[in-house]
Amino acid sequence: MLRCPSPPGGSMATMASPSPVPSSPSVTESNGNAAVGVLSYLGFTVLLLQVGIVPMLPAIGKQLGLSPGDVAWVLTAELLAGAIGLAVFTRLADLLGKRRIMVVCLTLALAGALLGALTHDIVMLFVARALMGAQAPMLALPEAIANDTMHPKRARRTIVTIHAGNSVGVAGGLLVGGLVGGVGHDYHVYFWLAAVTLALGLASTLLVLRESPYRAEGGFDLPGALLLGLSLVSFLLGTSKGPTWGWSSPEVLGLIIGGLVLLGLWVLVERRSTHPLVDLTVITHAATRLPTLVVFLIAFGIYGAISAVTRFSQTNPQVAGYGFGWTPLQACLFAIPVGIGGLAAAWALQPIGRRIGFAGAASVSVLCCSVAYFALAATHSIPATMMVSLAIYALGNTMGLAAAQIIVLQAVPPSQSGVALGVTAILYAVGNSLGSTVVGVLFSSNTLPGTQLPASGTYTAAFLVCGACTTLAALLAWRVKRVRVGELGTL
Repeated sequence: MLRCPSPPGGSMATMASPSPVPSSPSVTESNGNAAVGVLSYLGFTVLLLQVGIVPMLPAIGKQLGLSPGDVAWVLTAELLAGAIGLAVFTRLADLLGKRRIMVVCLTLALAGALLGALTHDIVMLFVARALMGAQAPMLALPEAIANDTMHPKRARRTIVTIHAGNSVGVAGGLLVGGLVGGVGHDYHVYFWLAAVTLALGLASTLLVLRESPYRAEGGFDLPGALLLGLSLVSFLLGTSKGPTWGWSSPEVLGLIIGGLVLLGLWVLVERRSTHPLVDLTVITHAATRLPTLVVFLIAFGIYGAISAVTRFSQTNPQVAGYGFGWTPLQACLFAIPVGIGGLAAAWALQPIGRRIGFAGAASVSVLCCSVAYFALAATHSIPATMMVSLAIYALGNTMGLAAAQIIVLQAVPPSQSGVALGVTAILYAVGNSLGSTVVGVLFSSNTLPGTQLPASGTYTAAFLVCGACTTLAALLAWRVKRVRVGELGTL
């Protein structure tokens, strides 16, 4: 979902200018049409497998006796590991080779899928999902390989195809998760399918893709990687356990405060590091801080909204007094509006960006997300309006993320576009993790008496929180200034 037809080098145009960006100098093309198919497949499957678990969360909770907050960690574990993996593996890819690190990532994800297929233990299930988070760098590395090993025209086509594949992957995940959940509600089937999917991706990468010839200089920031991982795990674990352990309990306060302290130390380490894991100037620079924050705020609502929609639809109204009582198979219907909205966004972004600029496109797109979230908050008890709202959400979400990333890439010199791409991908993954955790906390904080089912008002609150985030994102996108790279210097 972070894919976008990024400008391939050369001098950058004005941020909101509709004029095309010049092509980069010619490169020796080592990857051809077969590689386009492989890279598009990898972009499709990363979100297929991330989203595919979401429709199954209610069934997994029943199967393993988990509270809504605990079962949310089946999703959050992968998103959190993915956020850390994006920072670590994209840096290693620059140092050691992108194809080589893609093979490592896919191998780890395959190991996680096999572990999930074979285990009945909840702790091992969390470990399996965390290992599958190693697939998250496929949000950035396929695009980077295309830019490094293809002529500009083919690279642009490939990146657009990968971006469309991301959108279809979300719809496909809802479809696959619903279908698998309808087969005896056994999550092991999902993991076996994931293993086959990842094995195909790994084999295709080994047999078809050629390595990028470019390498970065410098070393790997191990202290930064450890501090980032520990801070995120500590903060999100403390937040998710607040409703269960008590917000004033020493354990929760220690985890939350400890996570924030570690995050502060991480910032200090990154600022002083010669070769930082994450270049924080991309986040703090005047030209890029607003669009990167827009990416984070959009990402916050993605999995929170999808998990709320699928959980609500599968709730038995005779037990809870709300819900549709749908089976996971019926929840597959959500794939239709999500797929339509995502494909429409991939088609519409470039014309809209040329007409009103990408800052305007980002603002309007994210407002579409807000409209969808607020409509869900008001009318989520009606299946038809939920379907329409999801189509609007998918349209706005896909366009908003891509437009925000284009703004970032147009604001930085070509030599720093890879750094900017990596930072936005990391913020995207962190936003996913935090949003999933917050919605899980809402579900755990207010349950129906004698059950682990969230109270009806919890869904309204979840959609309102997501809508508030995207409304803020729209306001920030609107404030993005027209800035030329020549006026910026370097980050």
